[in-house]
Amino acid sequence: MPLASQTISKDFTPSANGDVPHLFLALVCDRLSVPSIRICLHGVEELSIGRGDLDRGGERSGSGARLALCVPDDRMSGDHATFRRVMGRWFVEDTHSRNGTLLNGRRIDRKVLEDGDLLELGHSFFIFRGAIPPAPAAGPVVYSDERRPAAEGFETLLPSLAREFVRAETIARTSIPVVLRGATGTGKEVIASAIHALSGRHGAFVSMDCGALSPALLQSELLGHCKGAFSGAREDRAGLVRNADGGTLFLDGVEELPAAAQPLLLRVLEHGEVLPVGAKAPIKVDVRVVAASQQNLEALAAEQRFRSDLLARLSGLTLELPPVRERREDLGLLVRALLRRKLGQSMDEVGFTCEAARALFVHGWPRNLRELEKALEAALVLAGRERIGLHHLPAAVVREPPLPANAETPLAGPPAGATAPAAKVQHFIDELSRRHVVRVVVAYAVAVFGALQGADVIVTRLSLPPQWMTWIVAACLAGLPVAVILAWIFDWTRQGIVRTPPISADQRALLARGRRRRKRTLVLAGCILGVIGAVGAMWWRNRARPSPSTRQTNRATERTP
Repeated sequence: MPLASQTISKDFTPSANGDVPHLFLALVCDRLSVPSIRICLHGVEELSIGRGDLDRGGERSGSGARLALCVPDDRMSGDHATFRRVMGRWFVEDTHSRNGTLLNGRRIDRKVLEDGDLLELGHSFFIFRGAIPPAPAAGPVVYSDERRPAAEGFETLLPSLAREFVRAETIARTSIPVVLRGATGTGKEVIASAIHALSGRHGAFVSMDCGALSPALLQSELLGHCKGAFSGAREDRAGLVRNADGGTLFLDGVEELPAAAQPLLLRVLEHGEVLPVGAKAPIKVDVRVVAASQQNLEALAAEQRFRSDLLARLSGLTLELPPVRERREDLGLLVRALLRRKLGQSMDEVGFTCEAARALFVHGWPRNLRELEKALEAALVLAGRERIGLHHLPAAVVREPPLPANAETPLAGPPAGATAPAAKVQHFIDELSRRHVVRVVVAYAVAVFGALQGADVIVTRLSLPPQWMTWIVAACLAGLPVAVILAWIFDWTRQGIVRTPPISADQRALLARGRRRRKRTLVLAGCILGVIGAVGAMWWRNRARPSPSTRQTNRATERTP
């Protein structure tokens, strides 16, 4: 099975160009009606995720550094997992959830996140992106159904692709030619049809496979012919260009357009007219051309395999369509769009097992949307009324059996290619999370012992009154517990003083559980340190108090004249 890093979107360019980390809710297996969600983690210190109803109001809490997200997933715990930023890196920690947290198919307790990691919380699938361009003028949480796409095929949560689709929507209302570049099966014809639908043109959408044009009848198929123009021409034929008059002509595989047809198409684009075979005068046409190519037309023109003047006429707007393996964040959107086209409103009755959904996310989809569509069609038929399982998917999708969701698997090891800073961060997080209280207590005990020894030396050397020793001991023993209690009080009052936007009851409960967890840790540390302080005070008091024999000797000495 390919690694997660092999199927991530190409937006990942860690740099200082303003790219920020994001978390995507891609799919909820049991409820396909739940929209996909994009969460911008810029300026966020902590993100808590748990079960609850979606609330599209305020999600931030406190000073804005904490974020709460509720997902309507019955297999998710009320407080399932927490994402935190530590030393500039993000890590995820399972908060003792019922069904656990899986990272790239393996159960974890806590782990540093790498770009492209696939997380499973209950039956919900999340994808973490380390650094991608943010969406301008967008809030921290964006739902896929907030803005209905202008046409079918424009669904995406990736900010970079969304900007391209906005450009396509704007240019669609004009007659400017468009070139769609992408691998086979990336939905070029769907986008071309969407551009035609948005254009408002009254004519038809005509698709032409450039590689299937017959060389012998090339001009006739493209421009049409008159009756009797050649043997076999028993009637007039309009041709593909005139069939698209007033509409859109889609040139699929334009790089395969025969050299003899390229000047004919150039005449249509330059003069807006066609000359059918056997006609004596040209005929005016109003055609908008959308071309699709799997290859770089500029490179073909440089090699003189494609006319540069024709390329200049076609290149009004060039739109890059990424393959499905580079759109894993949109996989839930794509699955819902394909199922909605097939089933309509009954799409909500379809569900996936976690193993099947994990296989969809891990598969590389070399044939892109066409392969995904056929895989879903076959799975729907095989599953019937059941949830789509791993055995319903094609063998090409299921290369290796993914780890079962309930299996007790070892903690995920360091990711391949992890850098030294990432390993240091992981070590720091583990030490901080697992042995923090014990380390603080031991350090405090050592510090108290050293402080008391120093106080004993000072009092003895300077011949200070015994009361000074009492005050020094009290200050040493009470200092750190008081600091812990003050930190607890500050954390509690800050949540009450700072005004927060209205949030749902589920989000308030999720944030409250996180605060209670932090307070319990602080109280535990304070109690342990207080006990150590009390034991230390009693020991020093007994050490400084003279023994009974010494007191009798002192009294006898005082009575002696």
